[in-house]
Amino acid sequence: MRLRKVLFIIGGLLVAFGPVAVGCSENTTQGRAGGKSAIASLDGAEAFRQALADAGTGLVVVDFYADWCAPCRQLSPMLEEIARAYPDKATFYKVNVDKNGDLMRVFRITGIPRVMFFRNSRTVHSIIGVQHRDAYVKALNRL
Repeated sequence: MRLRKVLFIIGGLLVAFGPVAVGCSENTTQGRAGGKSAIASLDGAEAFRQALADAGTGLVVVDFYADWCAPCRQLSPMLEEIARAYPDKATFYKVNVDKNGDLMRVFRITGIPRVMFFRNSRTVHSIIGVQHRDAYVKALNRL
């Protein structure tokens, strides 16, 4: 029931704000080894919804961040390393809250960085702020 409510709100936001260019694109930021990032960027509510739908029953980890946020910049390489170390545990995405205010409101994000874990399009866990690497790995293994 909650999923329907969230999807209804996201749909309403898309209708209310008119035509919006949305899409899911791979982040081409170079990692430490010079390769592509293991964490794809999501832009827009429809891309977010599609990413959750595409994952089916798989775990999805979403990092809500902002470019100006120092703790977010601190967390980014740690999540990148975790995503590379555990590619079979979850699909990793990141969402820039400055460009996706609608998602920020839907998920009531009042503090960043915020890492949310989804399964079956539902939130199953959330971590606010920068925590020790073990907190993220334990969540991956537990969920």
